[in-house]
Amino acid sequence: MKTMLIVDDDRGSRESLRQTFSRLYHTRLAENAAAALRELNDHPVDIVMLDVMMPEKDGVTLLKELNELHPGLPCVMVSASPAVRPVVEAMKAGAGDFVIKPFDVEEIRRIVARVIETSALRRRVVILQDEVSREHPTDELVGQAPAFLETLTAVQQASTSNATVLIQGESGTGKELIARRLHRLSPRADEPFIPIHCSALPETLMESELFGHEKGAFTGADTRKMGRFDLAGSGTLFFDEVGEMSLAMQVKLLRVLQEREYMRLGGTQVIKTHARIITATSRILEDEIRLHRFRDDLYYRLNVIPITLPPLRKRMQDIPLLARHFLRLFRQSMNHSARDFSAEAVEKLAAYSWPGNIRELRNIVERTLVLHGKQELIVPGHLPEFIQGRPVSASPARREGIDLESAISACERELILNALRESKGNQTRAARALGTTRRILGYKMAKLSLSATS
Repeated sequence: MKTMLIVDDDRGSRESLRQTFSRLYHTRLAENAAAALRELNDHPVDIVMLDVMMPEKDGVTLLKELNELHPGLPCVMVSASPAVRPVVEAMKAGAGDFVIKPFDVEEIRRIVARVIETSALRRRVVILQDEVSREHPTDELVGQAPAFLETLTAVQQASTSNATVLIQGESGTGKELIARRLHRLSPRADEPFIPIHCSALPETLMESELFGHEKGAFTGADTRKMGRFDLAGSGTLFFDEVGEMSLAMQVKLLRVLQEREYMRLGGTQVIKTHARIITATSRILEDEIRLHRFRDDLYYRLNVIPITLPPLRKRMQDIPLLARHFLRLFRQSMNHSARDFSAEAVEKLAAYSWPGNIRELRNIVERTLVLHGKQELIVPGHLPEFIQGRPVSASPARREGIDLESAISACERELILNALRESKGNQTRAARALGTTRRILGYKMAKLSLSATS
């Protein structure tokens, strides 16, 4: 049973509150601020019922002290006065809610239960965020390739906005890390970051997960459940693989984006949301729209600020940096002695196309260290066979008789032709695959005398 501390200078009010909650909570009583602080030093409590008007030190002043001494401790303020000013001051000071005497017994019980539930959810969110931050640190955004640095610049510029962001890129390119950096650089950094992995949630559970449900909303709904929008508050909601969302859920998400409000399943209360929406997809949503699998009106709502992450094969110069970054990361956690890759091993890594992108590279480095981490130097023979067997070809700049400008042009031509072939001549998709814009691609094609059918 949880413990409640009741702080009120009026003996009758203290006793009334004690009787109201005695069957639901262990109750402890204090007649003033000094007594309340002594109680809190001697006994842990789960919630405080605090009177606003008290001699020597009023409730709002005491609440501010409690926030410093016992951060996160939920508090409900109680007052005999219906004046607006004390309510505003109390809520600014961090009160979970405010009750005016005389109060309805059932209503005040519901208020206290909700404040305790909300406080517990906030603590849970903080714990989960700490765990996720350790697993997905944003400092893993390593790279110096121009296309990648262009992405980071776009992230920096978008971070101060409240507009929705659509992050596009192949699977394994680090879209969630980009979303977390957007949140961390934003004014919402101290608010929750709540991820929703659309491909992992069945449609039957998606609505309840997003909006929550009331007790009795459906068979098995024995208690009220808070949804992801509740958890996010004024923070950030990240929809990963939004292209996997069903058309029915797309309609519901569109309505929330338009109205900035929602209702829990089985509920009647309209709840406002102030969360920022960031989405990510590995699908080409324009193609999904043409196939009638994604709503064009939702796409335009989500694609206010587009950010494209280049695949690893388009930022080959970053492969040694990333491989060594992961080596240091895993070497420390595994307590291994491997200090570096040999030059030949790095060449083998750079010759591979990495269809699984950075996630695949991370997994390969981890696997290599598990098997060979006690070796001081990782050599080609320590790498998986499918990477060992990759031929290492000389770059155009190394070929005899070719100057630097010609080598760069030859490399650009080859990359653009490959992208056009893969996109079947669609220049928008080719530009996205190359990590550039349609305008820049057009300029490069004209300079190299290339056409979409080349």
